[in-house]
Amino acid sequence: MLIDLKKARILIFLLFFLSACSNDKVVQPDSPMNASALLKQTIDQQNYESFQQYFYEGTENNVSKEQFMQYDNISTAGTSYKTYELITFDNGEMLLVEFSPRLDEEDDYEVVNVKQVPDEMKVFFE
Repeated sequence: MLIDLKKARILIFLLFFLSACSNDKVVQPDSPMNASALLKQTIDQQNYESFQQYFYEGTENNVSKEQFMQYDNISTAGTSYKTYELITFDNGEMLLVEFSPRLDEEDDYEVVNVKQVPDEMKVFFE
């Protein structure tokens, strides 16, 4: 029996999470990477209601259902996650700081790169 590509992606993603979770631990949105992975899972499952549950209270509707449905068109099985922090100064300048992945809860975050945000991109972060 042939499985379509979308179902295969979902199956691979679920197998990844099931194998990664030992001792019956469930992935929680307790880090930026985990929250992003859970968001991706809701996109792959086309579950807008679950997607909205991961948003900060009062911001649930920042992404419309139409926008959400478009995310499935760009989602792939191969995915990478990066953690960034934006530093905004009083003078309007911004720095985007990229951190290395934390592989162990006891490890500190380490900086990988720092980039000054160009003026034409600042509106993207506001």
